Amino acid sequence: MDRENLDLKTAIQIAKIVVTVPEERMPIIWDIFKQAGLDIGGVDEMAEWKALTKQAFLIDTEKFLAGITAGKEPVNGEYRIAVGDFNEYCTKQKLSPRCTRKHLAELEAIRTVKSNGKIDYTCTVYEAEKNASFHRYVCIYSDWKRRIKGGAADD
Repeated sequence: MDRENLDLKTAIQIAKIVVTVPEERMPIIWDIFKQAGLDIGGVDEMAEWKALTKQAFLIDTEKFLAGITAGKEPVNGEYRIAVGDFNEYCTKQKLSPRCTRKHLAELEAIRTVKSNGKIDYTCTVYEAEKNASFHRYVCIYSDWKRRIKGGAADD
């Protein structure tokens, strides 16, 4: 069954299933739909959005950013946190690194890049002083307090 042949009644039934199924069982439901030949677009985005929504309530953004940038010096107006270090810090805070990066990007607290039409929450930075090599970072703007909603206006 494909979307072109999906009637309104079936679409409503699918929507009811998606809304009422507990989140932990959703992978099973998506798999059943996929096996039935029904590709529901936006599933990954919806799962990410749900996770982000839950994560956003767990993040004290100002405390998180102050903690991860503590003792670091900004370079060209941003704190460069190695992706592995960022992920480790998130894990210690019991947060999903990807959802946290997305949350910070929505607040415009980190630099993002667009590649292949998708937003990337990490940046490749060329560093001449480190054997002229490229490294992946989460680049947190040094003026993040001004950028986050409800944040302090002074540094």
